[in-house]
Amino acid sequence: MKKRKLSFTTRYVLLFGVLLVVTNLILGVVILNQSKYAMRSLINKNMLDIVKSAANSIDGDILGSLTEEDVGSENFNHISDQLTVFMESVNIEFIYAVKEAGPDYFVFTVDPDPIDPGEFGEEVLVTDALKQAAKGVASVDMAPAADRWGNFYSAYSPVFDSKENIAGIIGIDFDAEWYQQQIDKYTVSIVAIDIISVIIGIAVVYYITYNVRKKMNDLNASVAVLSDNVDSLMSEMAEYAGFERSVEKNNDDEDKDELEQLGDKINAMQKDMDVYLNYMHAQAYTDSLTNVGNSTAYHEKIKQINEQIKEGTADFTVVVFDVNSLKELNDNYGHECGDIYIKATAKAIAEVFGVADTYRIGGDEFAIILDKSSDKKLKDLLEEVNKNVRKFNESDKGFDVDLYVSYGYSSYRKKTDKLYRQVFARADKNMYKYKKQYYETIGNRRARNTSIED
Repeated sequence: MKKRKLSFTTRYVLLFGVLLVVTNLILGVVILNQSKYAMRSLINKNMLDIVKSAANSIDGDILGSLTEEDVGSENFNHISDQLTVFMESVNIEFIYAVKEAGPDYFVFTVDPDPIDPGEFGEEVLVTDALKQAAKGVASVDMAPAADRWGNFYSAYSPVFDSKENIAGIIGIDFDAEWYQQQIDKYTVSIVAIDIISVIIGIAVVYYITYNVRKKMNDLNASVAVLSDNVDSLMSEMAEYAGFERSVEKNNDDEDKDELEQLGDKINAMQKDMDVYLNYMHAQAYTDSLTNVGNSTAYHEKIKQINEQIKEGTADFTVVVFDVNSLKELNDNYGHECGDIYIKATAKAIAEVFGVADTYRIGGDEFAIILDKSSDKKLKDLLEEVNKNVRKFNESDKGFDVDLYVSYGYSSYRKKTDKLYRQVFARADKNMYKYKKQYYETIGNRRARNTSIED
């Protein structure tokens, strides 16, 4: 049987299609590499800007004079407070001061981390950036380093005293896993979009080349397969990421021409991508256990409030909640019980104050930031939280132990408060007063919940 020769048009379409695929692949690889490099460069620049600002705010003469005997002194606390301001106002994991104690040997001097600080004189992991800072040049590590606190990208900047000698080094840490996740997500998006654009580009070239109704039917059949493939791809992405697709199928394709059908399919894919991107944005600011705001969202809110304080427009109230005896719950009933009671606490709070104003700021600690209201109104809202807690205790919760929650609150004082953390500190102190009352009456498991206020 004689083999049929391909027509000129078909060969043209195939050649053009192959060139388009190759071009898109090359362009996709170039864009992907450039994007990853640009993202890494932006991260490095931001890290250097932050660590330089922190270092410039430190008095080198004070830092250089600190010894182990100065721990807890006025000078030591002054440096610690300055570093804490940076840690609270900028989205970083850790900030600390170190000094060179020998060749390639560095130790902590000041670490304001409230949970697990590095002790004065404790050895610091040595990296290339730290060595450069010891030579007087601010630098950032190009690869993450791991220590007992985790895996981080770090940046360091020297602090000079009045004689222009290096008095110490300020270091900051950014979580390596989070940044790698951002790069990986961006990579997946670029690859997926490039694949989709290649397939759609082939279909568009096919349409333009033939430009006849009869051949458009073939094109429409090809695009239908493309749509199914893309739909399957998005379904798999939705299943993997755990979000729901909201795009509805169009059942009126028979009333539209091939070009309109193609446009509908592209719009559907765009809507799918928008849903996915919105989902990923929400995930970045949502606590996975409780579905309220996470620490990232909380620190973003703090930055906004501190700006309002500077502008003189701030007017807010902070409420701090804490689950009582969580360690005992975990020890006696297991962490599953602890997680259930943490989620129940978040639900009890969010149902009253709303998810948008509720933040999980620690393992069992929550914060509410809301527009300032009267104490009477706030007390009524807190009583609603108490009612929700009591409803949970009366329900079939699976564990023979009641949930108790302590809370305290404080409102912004325009004349004295210069930073958000001052208001938070009062609310946190009031919460611990309440918690103390709980432990004093722990024998009475039905003790009434009463708040501690300013």
